[in-house]
Amino acid sequence: MNRHIITLLLLICCICLEAQNTISIRDSYNAETTGDYSRALDVMIKLATADANDEFYQLRLGWLYYMMQDYASAFNHYQKSNTLVANLDAQLGMLNCHLALGKWNDALALAHNILKQYPQHTTVMSKAAYASYMKQDYKDAADYYQRVLKINQWDMDTLGYLVANLYLSNQLTEAKQHFQKLKKYYPASAIITDYGKYLN
Repeated sequence: MNRHIITLLLLICCICLEAQNTISIRDSYNAETTGDYSRALDVMIKLATADANDEFYQLRLGWLYYMMQDYASAFNHYQKSNTLVANLDAQLGMLNCHLALGKWNDALALAHNILKQYPQHTTVMSKAAYASYMKQDYKDAADYYQRVLKINQWDMDTLGYLVANLYLSNQLTEAKQHFQKLKKYYPASAIITDYGKYLN
């Protein structure tokens, strides 16, 4: 009888130890919630090592590397996720990595490809506008912002960016028209202060 009890207790201890050693994606989320990205990443690396072809694990690795500002590693994992199963989340992650790395041409090329499939995606348009602005291609940036405003006409931040890029691309008549609209509906915009002396 004692031998059976000891065997049963050993079995229970082994099960408890095994349960303690088992990691799950929840552990990664919990670590991320507390701001411990390193621990969240370690958990995901273990999970992805056990299942390297899981597109979501690769996507999550991309996110965590991005949050840790390791944009090259983030890009690689987003790209792997997208290769396993083409998905918009991975493509947006890749786009964000290009922007974070200052790869404006790559960002624009990827944004252009995403917009072929999702032509109404205003976030992608705004990111393309930002890349164009950083390349000092203000006309192209203004064109993207105008596309956003055709979909979200009352997005006042975008209207402000449009005004700035119209001015910088020497499209002064249009810049003044949009400036007046911005001044009327969003007078607290920093663009009003920054460009008022040129466009009033």
